[in-house]
Amino acid sequence: MKPSFSLSIKQLALVFVAGLMLIMTLLGVYALYQSHTAADKLAQHRHQAAAAELQVRLDKLLGETDKQAAQLAGWDETRQQLVLPAYYTYWRNTRVYEAGILPKTLARVALYTPDGTLPAPDSGAQPLPAHLDASVLRAAPATWLTHVSGSPILHHSFPVYLDASGQKLAGYGLLQRDFLPALLQSNFQFVDPASIQLRLAPGEILTAASLPARLTFMARPDPDQLRYQTIFSRTLIALFGLLGAAALAGYWLYERALARPLRQLSRDIEAMQQTRLPPQLHRPGLLRITEIDNVRRSLHDYQLQLRDLHGTLKNQNQEFHTQARQDVLTGCHNRRAYEEDWADFRAKVASSPQGVAFLLFDCDRFKAINDTYGHAKGDRVLCIIVDAVVMALRANDRLYRLGGDEFATFLARTTPAQAKQIGQRCQSLIDAARFTDLGINEPVGISIGIAFCEAGQHERLDELPKQADIAMYVAKQPGHKRIAVYGEDTDSSAQTLVASRETSALFQALAQPEMVEMHYQPIHNLPQRQVVYYEALARIRHHGKLMMPGDFLPVVASRRLETEFDLAVLHQVDADLAALRLPQGSGISVNISAQSISRPEVVSKLMELSRHTVRHPLMLEITETSLITQILEVRTYLDLLRTVNFKIAMDDFGTGFSPLRYLVDLPVDVIKFDISLINKLETDSRASRVVADFARMLLDAGYSLVAEGVENEAVLERVQALGFAHVQGYLLGRPQTVDQLAPQDAPADSVLA
Repeated sequence: MKPSFSLSIKQLALVFVAGLMLIMTLLGVYALYQSHTAADKLAQHRHQAAAAELQVRLDKLLGETDKQAAQLAGWDETRQQLVLPAYYTYWRNTRVYEAGILPKTLARVALYTPDGTLPAPDSGAQPLPAHLDASVLRAAPATWLTHVSGSPILHHSFPVYLDASGQKLAGYGLLQRDFLPALLQSNFQFVDPASIQLRLAPGEILTAASLPARLTFMARPDPDQLRYQTIFSRTLIALFGLLGAAALAGYWLYERALARPLRQLSRDIEAMQQTRLPPQLHRPGLLRITEIDNVRRSLHDYQLQLRDLHGTLKNQNQEFHTQARQDVLTGCHNRRAYEEDWADFRAKVASSPQGVAFLLFDCDRFKAINDTYGHAKGDRVLCIIVDAVVMALRANDRLYRLGGDEFATFLARTTPAQAKQIGQRCQSLIDAARFTDLGINEPVGISIGIAFCEAGQHERLDELPKQADIAMYVAKQPGHKRIAVYGEDTDSSAQTLVASRETSALFQALAQPEMVEMHYQPIHNLPQRQVVYYEALARIRHHGKLMMPGDFLPVVASRRLETEFDLAVLHQVDADLAALRLPQGSGISVNISAQSISRPEVVSKLMELSRHTVRHPLMLEITETSLITQILEVRTYLDLLRTVNFKIAMDDFGTGFSPLRYLVDLPVDVIKFDISLINKLETDSRASRVVADFARMLLDAGYSLVAEGVENEAVLERVQALGFAHVQGYLLGRPQTVDQLAPQDAPADSVLA
């Protein structure tokens, strides 16, 4: 039997009291440590708040200065002083302050001629520079700080133009403000104003961007924090005193109420042993205390409850883990699960080389469906698509919703052919789905981009999502079968979806519409073959080079910038018409996407363009390759445009969605047969007869027909024989700049009707 260590009840009580005091001491030390740590964090947070407050005030000061400069630059009296500076001194010293543009204190202003000289000398207490350097003029507007007469002064230069378009430079202006007094005009809550200093050496020029790093400051002390620390310290001391007294009182109570009775009981037991009482009284284990048995039984029951609770919590945690990685709407995995699984998958492939395919799915025209039929039906469409894709995937493959209508999956141990087969299976299942039960009559489908990585090339795994994105946008382009494999189906033109040059050029053109250069292709009447209309075709002039539509239109489609680009085109056509650069009397035809014609800002711009109909008949071409879901709204806008003498043409007829429905539901005047249909007329085939019958039917219905893409005399004679009223193509005229157009007037029958 192992020897046991025994203590008397008194010794046990003393050990308990000593241990309690030690624990309370440690807790007190820990509380003091936490108090100091909290105080340090509060001081740090207050310093951060002070830094943010100072930055806000600095931004406000720079913003006020920039606003004052803008008001001065746009003020007619400012332009007048640069043109005729007879009253320049009075204007500078008095007028700008009377007008309320500048505060009467802490601010000064001066004007400079385009070469950087003052119109009149400055004789103030702190005279402004008599001349601005060329570097300052080139950088205007610009903001910087220097020492002037021992004080940091804020300078802000700005150009002044004679015209609103900013083409005719009148000169420059320079604002000066006493930096620190201007900065300290507002009351600070966290910053100690007296501590604000600017580290600026004499002769040094400090830019506005470097200004925050040069400011030094101190935060105001928090009186509440000091009071809190004092109260906490006093409370802690009082608590220690109270605990000491409680320990002594507890020891006394323990001695009186428990120790003495137990010692007495011990003596009684010893006495009974001496008197040879029955052995069961002092035999170990025979004496059972009810309270201890109750405690033991309660602890046993509690342990069983904890075990059950632990199992329940484990199941709930597993359920929460699953829900946190599951898309609520569709039931597939969400982006969080995608990121975790993709990281694990890459690590697994690195250690076990295998062929990997990344598939990216995007619902075609989902935004139009969502806007037309409502979000509830849009959600049901997504659920149906997810069910079909999950059914098409292999048993262990997972589908992830990356956001909106975009989904992805990655396949292990596969080949490009197998990945493409899975994509085709997805599309077949979706095509078989009955979306008409939801009241959706437009086609619903998905475009799939596939990127593949051979075994042993795991370093290319990180490129797969981007490559699949490129392939997916290629799959969306006309002429593709909604599935594209990166490297097989993508060509150099697909790189425009992400290429920096084309993307940069497009966004610059949207910001500067003058980069959009319009070329005009003539439309001739038949049989006279005279030019009656010009179709406006957009190009982008970027760094002196001309970018064709094939370069930037894929970027427009992938970034969904149709409306913005159409507005830029209308702006340039308006500029050409306003400048009288097009032959008088000739009609002008402008292409507008179906997405744009339902936008009020585009319709407003077209209404503004209608002022040119006195000199030029105008026609609006809507491409038939675009899906129009808001038929009633588009019809309303087209009827409105017809009231201001716009003709409405359906472009690319025969290549898009529901052409007969568009002819029935939309007010179309002119139909332009696509080149793919016109080329059918070169041969004597069934396709040629179908196109011819189509043309006769439309002529009988009262439509005016235009043949696009006519490039030889045989086709020209054929379309003329069929009754086409107008023709367009390289045979009779290529797109030209406005400077290349013939200046003669158009014939009297120039209106396409």
